Amino acid sequence: MPTASRNAIFFAQMAQRGMTGPSPVFEGRGGYFVAVTRKPFELAPFGGKGQTGFRIMDCLIKRYPLGQYSQSVVHAALEARSRVKNVDDIAEIHVRTLHTAIEMMAGDPDKWTPANRETADHSMPYTAGVALKYGVIDIKYFDDPYLHDPALLALVAKIKCTVSEEANSREPEAMLCDMDVVMKDGKREAIRVEYHRGHPKNPMSDAEIEEKFRSLAGEQMPKAQLDALLKQLWSLEQMTEMKPLFKLTQIK
Repeated sequence: MPTASRNAIFFAQMAQRGMTGPSPVFEGRGGYFVAVTRKPFELAPFGGKGQTGFRIMDCLIKRYPLGQYSQSVVHAALEARSRVKNVDDIAEIHVRTLHTAIEMMAGDPDKWTPANRETADHSMPYTAGVALKYGVIDIKYFDDPYLHDPALLALVAKIKCTVSEEANSREPEAMLCDMDVVMKDGKREAIRVEYHRGHPKNPMSDAEIEEKFRSLAGEQMPKAQLDALLKQLWSLEQMTEMKPLFKLTQIK
């Protein structure tokens, strides 16, 4: 993403200065029709819904500042936390989700004992443990002293992550997560999350998006600057130039 953004800005700057590319990109001798499709094609009308709609409406937004594949797991853990009176009474937690998620976020032993923030916020068991213990996700829980908190790590150690063939069959349309929380008295809480908060089928509200932005940017700039920046961002389509927006993003 950073490289793509850098390239987009660089190409826009080149275009602003008058640099152009080959005009017959599609029908030219080395164009798309010759090199890829072997025949011309017609674009479907833009807009509306479905495959011909604006694809940005199908984009995923991460509700929490964590790895993408932990979103539905954390969603399930927060739901479980609302049902459990005392996390100390939990005997074990079973997480079943797609293979890619397990491989990337629960495939190594250090995911259960992360040594740094970068590993912690991309660890399925650790993120689930934070959600279960505290009932909220805050970036402070992914740094010291929480990384070495015996009580939190003991809870994380109770989490088992396995592959669900049903979840595999739903990828990439959904990141299905089934979570079973087994209590010491034998009671069981079963939670299923098909679409995490921020999925097109379970979209975040404007208030949730703003709350996430404030929580992440609040430590970097004064409230007045943050308020002004948000005001500009919410009216981006009315702006005629970007310089005022860029100025508001400066960290002093």
